Amino acid sequence: MSWTVAAWWLCYAVVAVALQALMPGLDFFLSGFILALQERNVPQLIVVGALFVMLQEGMGSMAFGGILLWYALAAIIFYVGCGLLQGTGFLFVTLFGILLSCVHYVIFALLATLQDIPWDPSSLFDECLFQAFFTPWIWWVASVLRRGVIHENRNRQR
Repeated sequence: MSWTVAAWWLCYAVVAVALQALMPGLDFFLSGFILALQERNVPQLIVVGALFVMLQEGMGSMAFGGILLWYALAAIIFYVGCGLLQGTGFLFVTLFGILLSCVHYVIFALLATLQDIPWDPSSLFDECLFQAFFTPWIWWVASVLRRGVIHENRNRQR
């Protein structure tokens, strides 16, 4: 991973942390994780995924494991979905975001129940609805910005 790519992901993480502080309950890292999945660079995916999981788990209020499980299922669903559809378009990310929001509801309802954390089903449903709506748009903005970095990085290598 080059320095410009590492700097881009670090900047993305800083912006995602700031946005999550403004809008708690929404996962702004998920769109970046989808972007890393789409690039199919396994070492980069592992580093980015580990960074995002550590940040998310550190900022969250649940015991360790919910985000790790969610992102692992996101990777599995992504690779299965790519076998069925082209995994790079806005429609794919929209459907992927809706499916992941449903998975988010089940995982976090189950983990909150197991950890005796009080939770409101309608509030969690609203978070999942917002996540499903915002994920493709955040992904789109990130992918436009990411294309500029990738293009600039390839021009330097020539």
